[in-house]
Amino acid sequence: MYSRLSGGDAARGALLAGLGVLLLSPDSLLIRWIQLDLWTLMFLRGLFMFLTLLGLNLIIRRGRSLGGLFRLDRHAWAFAGLMTVSSLFFVASVQTTSIAHTLIIVGSTPAVSALLGRWLLGERVARGTLWTIGIVVVGLGFVVYDGARSSLLGDLYAAIACLLWSFNFILMRRTRTPSHLSMMTVSGLVMALAVWPLAQLDGIQAWQWQLGVLSGLVVGLSFWMISMAPRYIPAAEVAVFMPLESVFGSLLAWWLLGEFPGWISVAAGSVIILAIMLNSYFQIRKTSA
Repeated sequence: MYSRLSGGDAARGALLAGLGVLLLSPDSLLIRWIQLDLWTLMFLRGLFMFLTLLGLNLIIRRGRSLGGLFRLDRHAWAFAGLMTVSSLFFVASVQTTSIAHTLIIVGSTPAVSALLGRWLLGERVARGTLWTIGIVVVGLGFVVYDGARSSLLGDLYAAIACLLWSFNFILMRRTRTPSHLSMMTVSGLVMALAVWPLAQLDGIQAWQWQLGVLSGLVVGLSFWMISMAPRYIPAAEVAVFMPLESVFGSLLAWWLLGEFPGWISVAAGSVIILAIMLNSYFQIRKTSA
């Protein structure tokens, strides 16, 4: 499927996926810093994700009606629901186990997504991408393993989030909703409304509101970029970029929280980044030929 795309499409998709994942890298730190219970944090993330993307909709539409915002097909509505549940498990994992554990497990999304794409959509995965996925999976075994604050339950939460995100990559390919921005905007609203009855808003301090705004902004913009990428490259290619969050998110945790990953993990992370960059470069060259 990748070979049918133009070089410009491949470059655009790679850029969107790469920037989206890099922007998402501080997300785990924000979850830790905000120091709120799961339901209240989820409400803030969903609310400000919705408001951020609603504003982006207004800018793009330039005053035109937002009436079509909720005109989603069944795949897009399923996407919005899965986004809520997967985000819930991701946040719960970061709050329960180490950032390193969470990001390592979620970083296996490329392998799971590629298998689901092959099984459910019959997508052909380029040989270079398969090799890259193999390198990523092996490399993640060495990246930032912090056993000091690990939890089996938190690891299970991360595994569920990984599986649900992998299904969402498939739904991105299946939906015929013309605007992925609309999908992401509705996802934020669904997330906020779903947890609203359980959120405790009375005790939120001003600095926590500020971090909540930042969290929603980061999640909204990054997920929008990631969700746009499958318009230009296959879902498996987009998922290959996800380990970048594992690498950079773990490095940020090392820098700001003192969770040192170890030099072997630093070397493995460098190999992962190099493999992703080389795969994207050669796939773009191949489609441009």
